[in-house]
Amino acid sequence: MIKGAIFDVDGTLLDSMGIWKDVGVRYLNSIGIEAEPDLGNILFTMSIQEGAQYVKEHYHLSQETDEIEQNVLDIISDYYKETAPLKSGAVELLEKLRNSNIPMTIASSNNKKEIEMAFERLEIAKYFDRIFTCEEAGAGKTKPDIYLQAAEYLGTRPEETLVFEDVIHAVRTAKKAGFQVVGIYDEASKDDQEEIQREADCYCREWRELMKKKTALTIAGSDSSGGAGIQADIKTMQANGVYAMSAITALTAQNTTGVTGIMEVSPEFLENQLDAIITDIRPDAVKIGMVSSEKLIKTISKKLKEYHAENIVVDPVMVATSGSRLISENAIETLKTQLLPMASVITPNIPEAEVLAEMEIRSEKDMVEAAKKINEMYHCAVLCKGGHSLNDANDLLYQNGKATWFRGKRINNPNTHGTGCTLSSAIASNLAKGYSLEESIHRAKEYISGALAAMLDLGKGSGPMDHGFEIRGRFGI
Repeated sequence: MIKGAIFDVDGTLLDSMGIWKDVGVRYLNSIGIEAEPDLGNILFTMSIQEGAQYVKEHYHLSQETDEIEQNVLDIISDYYKETAPLKSGAVELLEKLRNSNIPMTIASSNNKKEIEMAFERLEIAKYFDRIFTCEEAGAGKTKPDIYLQAAEYLGTRPEETLVFEDVIHAVRTAKKAGFQVVGIYDEASKDDQEEIQREADCYCREWRELMKKKTALTIAGSDSSGGAGIQADIKTMQANGVYAMSAITALTAQNTTGVTGIMEVSPEFLENQLDAIITDIRPDAVKIGMVSSEKLIKTISKKLKEYHAENIVVDPVMVATSGSRLISENAIETLKTQLLPMASVITPNIPEAEVLAEMEIRSEKDMVEAAKKINEMYHCAVLCKGGHSLNDANDLLYQNGKATWFRGKRINNPNTHGTGCTLSSAIASNLAKGYSLEESIHRAKEYISGALAAMLDLGKGSGPMDHGFEIRGRFGI
């Protein structure tokens, strides 16, 4: 759960990085000298003192270095006092965080005086409790000091604090210190954008992307008891902050004790559902759950390819928690060839991973081997869920030749109906919001732990979780 936010200023809140490349040119123009074309790039990596010395020597100026430095500082000061603009959508984001009672601070490499002047003019000083600068912290953003000091002031731990940054070295520093990092695009660091996107937990080209309601589509079967399937998916997506849509593959007659009947929809009707949804409200992520026949799987594959769907999470549902078989043998082969290669990630439990990897899994070492085999066969990331009597809910992600464990503590709750549906839907929700796969899994596991820890107790068998455990407000009473 996010409890605090730390913002960089230049290139993040303010569209102001250009002044740091232009200031040398502006100074030389003010004294009647034309600057060389690449002066901005040369000075950008220098301190003001170093830049003043370079300009004096390179252009053979009669002015003393101190005088040049002061004139440059005056140009910068006037810019922040009179010109520096806010990035589009910044105020809306700040207002949303304030309305959510999230305290905010600033962590900037800039001078506090310039920040205060700009914030006063732009009327955003009211959103921040305090401004931290690298000068005061005693270290630049290659070290985490400024972020740790800001978090200490907020009273939040790094893992529950968002850091907003636009440059790669700052993103890396904050991420390494344990913060949740949101990367924001800035023209000045455009060459590093792919790297920023890879390193940050979440990335956006502009602030309005964070403001827009994200959407997720679940393609799965209906659970008449509400604990799994479409019903669990929609509850999970709502609780994880995205707008949920559904395409139903089958109606099931089931409860906490088992499945007593399945009635599939026709491929034509499933296709109609998908066309209706995607042509109107395009999903930012897609979760695929129970699909019990070969024809339905082919329909889903065809439509998702046609619409170039992204962030596809496949929960290869083969067996219900109660032990009931939910998919035919020939459908398993079609699932392997048609859907798995399209997936961003698949989330098999131990029995399902055994089917897909064609091997027995009896240890954590076996989990790694099976996940690696599945990854190499179907070229998708694999989250092998270990909470199936093998270990204490330790899950393994295998992607890009790397195995990453997500350790969890088993919660003593026998009511686990729909845990697979819930986890995969939470992952899809977080991918829709722009989080990386690893961070999406981490957040999803936190959510499912909270839903289990709420200890909802309904039904005569393995009951459902409390998907709305964190929903509060007058309508929930």
